[in-house]
Amino acid sequence: MKSRIAGLAIVGSLIIGGPALIAQPLETETARTLPAGRGKIAANLEYQTAAEGSEIAVPLELEYGITDDLQVIVEPVAYTSIRPKAGRTASGLGDLEATLTYRFVREEASIPALALAGEIKIPVAGDTLIGTGKTDYAAYLIASKRFGPVDMHANIGYSILGNPPGIRLSDVVNGSLAAEYHVSPVIDIVGEVFASTASVPETGENGVTSESLAAPEAAGGEAFITIGGRYFFQPNLYFAFAISYDNNNALLFRPGLALEF
Repeated sequence: MKSRIAGLAIVGSLIIGGPALIAQPLETETARTLPAGRGKIAANLEYQTAAEGSEIAVPLELEYGITDDLQVIVEPVAYTSIRPKAGRTASGLGDLEATLTYRFVREEASIPALALAGEIKIPVAGDTLIGTGKTDYAAYLIASKRFGPVDMHANIGYSILGNPPGIRLSDVVNGSLAAEYHVSPVIDIVGEVFASTASVPETGENGVTSESLAAPEAAGGEAFITIGGRYFFQPNLYFAFAISYDNNNALLFRPGLALEF
């Protein structure tokens, strides 16, 4: 459920966490839901570059704790600009994602916090280079556990993709593992690994298929690593920055600001 430069990944994000923990800029979700009545808002700038071209996106994230164990996240993409070195360019709104996360096991000394999340992608992008134009659905099993100053998070996800006219996309399975090292009250160091199966067959010259040409937002199998950090100006206000490198030799730079209220 991410925009693509003809199959390259722009990494989405979530601001998920609890008191003194905010998971952005990681892709991996956390099982620590927001307390009831608390919210977060973030604005990010994503710049990705690769041999095939570049992409800029401005995703926003709004999160609210409905109860201590149930939260909702809405992620519109205010602007996307895709500039491949060959072929046409595109710019405009990106798709909108909404996620509902339910924590069904709270963390204890011997067990991790566990949560289930359901996500829907609403196709509001007006260009097929940015979105497929079809609704997608996803579900995730999330586990989070703290070991001293280190927080660990693991995800397993399954996505059902809508099929554009004349194209058959495969369902996608993904998994990720993330770590957050709380160096001090104002500095975190974060990292993760992520991998997913392909939504289009990876056959043909240079991995190009008729499906990927007709629906560039769809992608082949993806894997990436991310390193980054956060700096807290105040306990509820922070700056985040991350760099990701994927299996298509693409680099993604992602600065952002977030506020908890």
